[in-house]
Parts: sequence; structure tokens; C-alpha cells
Amino acid sequence: MLALVKEPRIRLAMDGPAAAFPPFIDFLRTQYTVEVEEEDDDKPVDIFQTDFWKQTTSGDLLAGGRWLCGLTQAQLAAKSGINATTISAYEHNRRPLTRKAAIRLAKAMGIKPETLFP
Repeated sequence: MLALVKEPRIRLAMDGPAAAFPPFIDFLRTQYTVEVEEEDDDKPVDIFQTDFWKQTTSGDLLAGGRWLCGLTQAQLAAKSGINATTISAYEHNRRPLTRKAAIRLAKAMGIKPETLFP
């Protein structure tokens, strides 16, 4: 079961005996507006068809890849030779990620350049 609190935005995934959920959800509803979604974990989902993936940008993938590599923007800048300000602009989608920059950044992170494009 998935409970979404609208304001402040909180997402809670709950697992366990179904009888434990209603009292907890009732408590949340006394404090917040709550939407409950039932999840079917047995049903496979094509990630490329989800709204999440369709909204993912090269900047998101760059920031995530950098985070997974344990690098700061400054460290990635030093390894790639691309200015940290430019990396920040890529990650925040203020500047489009070019093929040439993707190759340099991917090499610095030890990943394939195509992983930086949705």
C-alpha cells in the first residue's frame, strides 16, 4: 500500500498485515490530506512508459550518475575538465547536455555516455 500526503509532500510505502494500515491512515488523515493507492507488486511495469521516465531529463541522469559515483560537482569538474558551473547548468537543465560533454563526463564517471540521455 502506498499513502501520499499532499502537503507537506510525503510518500509512505507500507508493508505488513493489512489490519495495521487503517488506524495509521486514519491518524494521518487527522493531520493531512491523504491519498491511498493500492499497489500490485506482482505486475511488471515498463519503466520507459511511466510518467516518471517521460519527465526524466539528461540533467537528472547526470546528477544521479554523479551521486552514484560519489562525486561532487567540483570533483567531477576536476576529472572531466568541464567547469563546475557548467555541470551545475547541465544538472539543472539550464543548458542542454551536448554529446561531446556527455562523453567527457561519462568517461570521468566510468559510465557509458548513452546512460546520460533518456
